[in-house]
Amino acid sequence: MSTPLGLAAWRLLTGALSPVARLLLRRRAARGKEDWTRLNERLGLSGQARPEGRLVWVHGASVGESLSALPLIEKLLEDATVLVTSGTVTSAAMMSQKLPRGLSKRALHQFVPLDTPSAVARFLDHWKPDAGLFVESDLWPNLILAAHARGVKLALVNARISARSAERWRWASKSVAALLAAFDMVLTQDEEGAERFRKLGARNVEVVGSLKADAPVLAADANGVFIGQGPRGPVALICATAASAVLRSPRMAPSRRA
Repeated sequence: MSTPLGLAAWRLLTGALSPVARLLLRRRAARGKEDWTRLNERLGLSGQARPEGRLVWVHGASVGESLSALPLIEKLLEDATVLVTSGTVTSAAMMSQKLPRGLSKRALHQFVPLDTPSAVARFLDHWKPDAGLFVESDLWPNLILAAHARGVKLALVNARISARSAERWRWASKSVAALLAAFDMVLTQDEEGAERFRKLGARNVEVVGSLKADAPVLAADANGVFIGQGPRGPVALICATAASAVLRSPRMAPSRRA
């Protein structure tokens, strides 16, 4: 099957930007948008060795998505190492405090690589995940399609999409359909979202509710504001929760490799 024009154009554009990726990251770091000490992770280079055995990769864009995935991470740790990726400095600081510790299996955090073909290839070459779970809607085409091409079993969990977003996505219907088809299953928060994903080309769509109700309670003040410590000083968060049943799905089990 030929690659839709939109996805081919994205790959070409991001490939052209690869030579200046480090410069762009340095500029973002100067504005506090990146961690100076971990820029290599954004280029797909890791200073940590891949643990032996099964590894499940969980990706969430920022703090909310990463926190909502914590109950799922704890469940996955029963028989696999879990690699958590996110894209913001604040989420990295939060995960350093909240990821489960002291278990037989480890939970690791890395910054998600830039969505350039070279950074994505280095990331996947190093970590070789057995399964990948994307939380909500942070969808990077090169990352998802490259993982799918390598046989990584993928799921979109806690998925949601508004009517307005679904309408916008229809303008690139072939590219969106190809991207969603890379997921072996899509677990949505509600039936309305499930129907929108089906119409956009997703397969094996199930309604399981929201992960956020199972996320751990953060220490907060009387106004419901959590104050934590980030790499550049205190961080304030206002968090929301909702109901969840995602772990019921048998398809969440990661694929096994020989």
